[in-house]
Amino acid sequence: MLRGTTPIHALATVLLTASLGCGLLDTDVDLAPQTFTLDFGQQTGTMPTIACDANAGACGGAMTFDASATAGTPTEVDVTVGCDGSSRQCYALVNARATTTVAVLQDDAFSSKVARHALSFVELSDVAYTVPVNTVTFDIPQADVYAGPAGSTRETDPGVARLGQTEPIPAGTPLTETQHLIIDVNSPARSVIEHAVENKQDFVFIVVASPRMDAGSPVPAGSLQIVVSPKLKVGL
Repeated sequence: MLRGTTPIHALATVLLTASLGCGLLDTDVDLAPQTFTLDFGQQTGTMPTIACDANAGACGGAMTFDASATAGTPTEVDVTVGCDGSSRQCYALVNARATTTVAVLQDDAFSSKVARHALSFVELSDVAYTVPVNTVTFDIPQADVYAGPAGSTRETDPGVARLGQTEPIPAGTPLTETQHLIIDVNSPARSVIEHAVENKQDFVFIVVASPRMDAGSPVPAGSLQIVVSPKLKVGL
């Protein structure tokens, strides 16, 4: 100890150094998990083989099937058809999306750790996910996760940005071991979340799966449950 330095002064110096260099007032906040259910309906069979030319005109009337979700499941599903220029066969692109709202001030972890403190910074440090339920009849190359301001319902709405994507999800295979989103560090969706939390405002997550169904593949059916768990680091 330096001459003339009391134990109290020394302790204060250590604490000040720690707070400046090690983030003594930084804390991790695990926001409540968000559950998304993507339901592709209950139809059966395989996608028909339909010859087409350069446009999808021959496909529109011939490739009709019910991809509506089970009653009560908040999933939006739409189907577009096209003509593959190489195979000269029709295909269907099935888009399923689900949305949840993150109520920041009502989140137990956030309110218990942050309470009325002013936030000096907010940083999205990780988004983990699991797939506890998977009865879909087809492989999903990836599910895309978007973030946007409260009230957004589609990935094309103003202010909504793509946050990241899951790994491929095999047909009928739950993923109970925790996975992590592939997130671009420069993703504008990071700032959407960080700005909302810093200002203690609600925001939304939107999950979208868009599998392409080619001739001979199973007609899309079954449901998929994805649980997303965001982790933040905040400075008080």
